[in-house]
Amino acid sequence: MLVAVVGLAYMSSCSDPITGIKNNVPPNTYLSVFSMPGDTVAPGKTVKKISWWGDSPAGFVVGFRISFDSLNWGYTTSNDSTFYLSINGQDSLFRIWVAAVDDRGNVDPTPASNLYPIVNSNPTMVFDPSITVPDTVFPVVTLKWIGSDPDGDNTIVRYWYSINDTLHFRPISGSLSTMTLTKDSGLAAGNTCVYMKAQDNAHAYSGIVRIPADSSKFFRVRNVTSRILLIKDMPLSEFSMAESYLGQVMDTVHYDVFDIRSNNGALIPKIINPMFIETLKLYDIVMWLADHNGGQNPPDDPNLNLAQNSLPYFINTGGKVFWSSGFPNVSIIQGSLFNFAPIDSVKTSCFVQLLNLNDSVYCLNDNSIPKLRTSFYISGTKGIYPSPGVKTIYQLLPRTHCDNDTLTIGIKSPVNNPNLVFLLMPVFLLNADVNASKTFMRQTLINDFGYGTSYRKTGRNFR
Repeated sequence: MLVAVVGLAYMSSCSDPITGIKNNVPPNTYLSVFSMPGDTVAPGKTVKKISWWGDSPAGFVVGFRISFDSLNWGYTTSNDSTFYLSINGQDSLFRIWVAAVDDRGNVDPTPASNLYPIVNSNPTMVFDPSITVPDTVFPVVTLKWIGSDPDGDNTIVRYWYSINDTLHFRPISGSLSTMTLTKDSGLAAGNTCVYMKAQDNAHAYSGIVRIPADSSKFFRVRNVTSRILLIKDMPLSEFSMAESYLGQVMDTVHYDVFDIRSNNGALIPKIINPMFIETLKLYDIVMWLADHNGGQNPPDDPNLNLAQNSLPYFINTGGKVFWSSGFPNVSIIQGSLFNFAPIDSVKTSCFVQLLNLNDSVYCLNDNSIPKLRTSFYISGTKGIYPSPGVKTIYQLLPRTHCDNDTLTIGIKSPVNNPNLVFLLMPVFLLNADVNASKTFMRQTLINDFGYGTSYRKTGRNFR
């Protein structure tokens, strides 16, 4: 810790007290040193409060002249001030001169003076305990830490980080408290840990900290191996149905998987922006598959908060999204629920209580879109009102309890060169006709999203 060797309060006077009233006798000056609470001096600007007063035998004191070199003087009418003492090494010495000035212009010819020996203190840093790194990540990791210095946090001039060892530290600005590491930073597939330390402007360092803190533990970095990222957001009880669908329909399409349900969502980063968003940006296409319960069981609802805070950024930077889910359990039904999709509002006038096996879902006015049939009972299906400029791709036929009105449950946006296909029903439960399912997914991934063509120049790549 930084220690200021000025803990005692003492006085010094330039002359003995003078009794009686004398004309043109210069004033006397006195200094007191008071340590501020927690006051320490470190590499950079050190805070020190110094007080003084004066006595004039010939009148009264009106001000004080102050100097740190006895050559250049300032003037103040105050009896104390807080100074920031800059040091460049591990320790330093400071001297202050203060000369009282009386109402006749007389200046103390022998200013009071004190010497302040200062010993530098090291900064400290810890990783923010509330922000942990999931045990498995793609090559994007956001770290957050807390840096401190006894002489002021602004004395920290840089932080240093090293991946997997303490031999290859790289510097970053001392003004930062977060950092996102990528492949360009040195992240590579395999077991990984990160070391960091802080440096102040007197070249003193903190101790080295590690994440994970336990030296026997690591987080695993996965390689990106596809242009497509599948986000599994359905309940664990539906994993097998989803896996069966994907095995049949996407048997020739390779994709990476991000499971945000297992272990109570342990793989979801604590920092959505930038870590989760930048993870999505490693891919050209995101397939987000969620539950079918129609809002019957809130814990099974799609993770809309995560989607709302990530998918708009992904789409705006050139990404393409296929979304498929049941409707969440919410008290307010509105289009903003899906802020990443061009939905004006959700149809509240009716909903389909139950779709039976082999019920049909199709576009009434476009035979080129394959008709899908249910392979599971689906409850609580609602419809949407799309925004202008959107193509309807899937509907449910009129139902008597819906005033014979058609429900729109699938859209594509925009009509030309779409970047979003949105289905308000779990696609993995629409697999009674496997060939139709394959055709629909081929149309979505290849025709609409360009999978299988040359890479777009969006900065996304995989190895």
